[in-house]
Amino acid sequence: MAVRFELVTTDPTGARAGVLHTRRGSIPTPVFMPVGTHASFRHLSMEEVKATGAKILLSNTYHLMLKPGIDVFQRFGGIHPFMQWDGAVLTDSGGFQIFSLPEDRLITEKGAHFRSFHDNSRQLLSPESSIAMQQAINSEIMMVLDVCIDSRTDEAGTREAMERTHRWALRSLVAKNKVDTGQALFAIVQGGVHPHLRDESAAFLTQHPFDGFAIGGLAVGETNEERKAMTARAAASLPQDKPRYLMGVGTPTDLLEAVLRGVDMFDCIIPTKMAQQGYAYTFQGLVRITRQVFRLSDEPLDPTCDCYVCKRYSRGYLQHLMSGKHHTGSRMLSVHNVHHYQQLTWRMRDAILKGSYAQAYRELKQLVATPKDLKDAKLEVGPGAVTLKEVG
Repeated sequence: MAVRFELVTTDPTGARAGVLHTRRGSIPTPVFMPVGTHASFRHLSMEEVKATGAKILLSNTYHLMLKPGIDVFQRFGGIHPFMQWDGAVLTDSGGFQIFSLPEDRLITEKGAHFRSFHDNSRQLLSPESSIAMQQAINSEIMMVLDVCIDSRTDEAGTREAMERTHRWALRSLVAKNKVDTGQALFAIVQGGVHPHLRDESAAFLTQHPFDGFAIGGLAVGETNEERKAMTARAAASLPQDKPRYLMGVGTPTDLLEAVLRGVDMFDCIIPTKMAQQGYAYTFQGLVRITRQVFRLSDEPLDPTCDCYVCKRYSRGYLQHLMSGKHHTGSRMLSVHNVHHYQQLTWRMRDAILKGSYAQAYRELKQLVATPKDLKDAKLEVGPGAVTLKEVG
């Protein structure tokens, strides 16, 4: 098998601790994958990402197909030597990016037709071309091409997208099996916020030899309660011996909730995107470092954090960098935020191994909660952007 999932233990709550064995090392789960969309991070080097403790990251098939293109990855022998990353890589298929271009794409049974935003050239992203691109990238884990829609779509529209996702998943599997590249392929459970469709999607996909299963179509319009319910519903329908991946989610609290419901893997742009806007995740809550109150603070961002930013720099210095719009500030906050997410998954795993996740869940939810001075802040996660808007 391209990847092997070892379930080490299941907490009484249903939270799972495991090990994802890949050709580039074994990865303890739960695991958070930092997002390097373009085979890069906006402000971080690969060495800095590795120093956060990350063992696997995510890159984007859609964007890498458009630029630098499949021929570049064929020339360099894949993404690892290209960007000098020796850890594992998961590539998403491009379905969400197609969803983010509603004004400039056409979905047919063949695939997604669209124009490149680089040069306006006509492009087709099909299950077969997505797999071919991911094979050139040579990621450890490939994703099937799916049809991503707004989670509030009515049942008929959701069923249509789900059934096409199923057909595309089988085409992706056939394309993957034509050439033995040693890569894994994960299927994606869809169904929106309709419980019976989620059940139907999981039942169909688990009949086929996929290496793992993702829960897709969330964080695209549904309520927080709907997201938790659909995550629990889908996870409960998936095999115990295969990894479960919740796509594109989310905040530290989102991770705590999803692990409680049996999810193993996560990705999201939030840690780096929020850093660019001056926000730091800590175990004392979310810190908006641009606030004047931090000008004279000689304290670290988070006294419990052992990243190099917290070891060496004060909140006062970071406030100076971010209020002055210095790129170094965004880089330092990104280092810290990515490390914070790694710390969070490590703490969750330790609690699961001890059989005490219920207690850790309650405690960690309090520790990562938004502080009172940001109680009116509203986090908006949407296609292509994450913003934190202050209300009132």
